[in-house]
Amino acid sequence: MVYLVTPELKNLTPLPQGLRAARGFSLIDVLVSLTVIILLISIMLPSISMVRESARKVICSSDMRQIGLGMNLYAEDNKSMLPSSVYLKSPESRNTQAVNPHLMDTIRTDPNEFNAREWDQWDGIGLLFYKSYVSAPGVYYCPSHTGSNTLEAYEDQWNFSTDSEIIANYQYRGIGPTGQRHLYNMKSTDAMVTDSLRSIEDLNHENGLNILAAGLSVKWFDDANSEILQSVASRTEDTVVRNTNQTWQLFDGGPRPIE
Repeated sequence: MVYLVTPELKNLTPLPQGLRAARGFSLIDVLVSLTVIILLISIMLPSISMVRESARKVICSSDMRQIGLGMNLYAEDNKSMLPSSVYLKSPESRNTQAVNPHLMDTIRTDPNEFNAREWDQWDGIGLLFYKSYVSAPGVYYCPSHTGSNTLEAYEDQWNFSTDSEIIANYQYRGIGPTGQRHLYNMKSTDAMVTDSLRSIEDLNHENGLNILAAGLSVKWFDDANSEILQSVASRTEDTVVRNTNQTWQLFDGGPRPIE
């Protein structure tokens, strides 16, 4: 076979050294790059997690403040009385069982438990939803919650497709430090709502709780000494009321502001 060489081909010059095809990455280069990337990610992840949790705390405190505003509007329309609850001793309570203040994160009660009609199943801060003072279901759930009582878990109940129990992520006190239910008799610093105290699984944050006071301020209680964690963990059927009340009294002592 004969190849013809045209004048144009004879005049072609080789590419300069710098324009020749670059050498590809070796396996060692790739492994070193991956190692550096993984190292950087491992260093940054804790910081990213802290930022995300800080943002969730802010959302949590905002939700509580909305509940507080709804609670004040409810009191204005009801002779300054706070929403009632079957889990507290009061003249209108339907509860014939033991008082269980640790269950006051319940928004709507089980109709079979208290023989309640649909319109008075709503309990505690659940009355704020039923009477349209705080009508967004998401407000009753903390974005940091990792337990089983999530908004998604109760989606059907909020949509009124069933009439069963609804549990939220925020604990309602229902009374003031001396047992009063009139909001105007309470100090502005008296704790009224906090993150759930139902069980260890229901503790929304790892190192403390948000607390809503009667004066509508929301402060962060730093549980660095695990006082709240130990109180919830050590509760028994005999100590549940005493321990829960002591926790509220601790909050009345002046929650420390968030840093």
